[in-house]
Amino acid sequence: MDWSFGLTMTFAGMGITFITLYLLTLLIRLLNKLFPFKNGEEKKGKT
Repeated sequence: MDWSFGLTMTFAGMGITFITLYLLTLLIRLLNKLFPFKNGEEKKGKT
């Protein structure tokens, strides 16, 4: 094994990590739009 293989795997791993984080960010934003956070409306009814 040589340096080029190691560098290729390093950059490929970093790229896949960033793509995964980006997709998780999109999923979280989608869930926030589908289920918006209600600011304390439910707590007022219980107390």
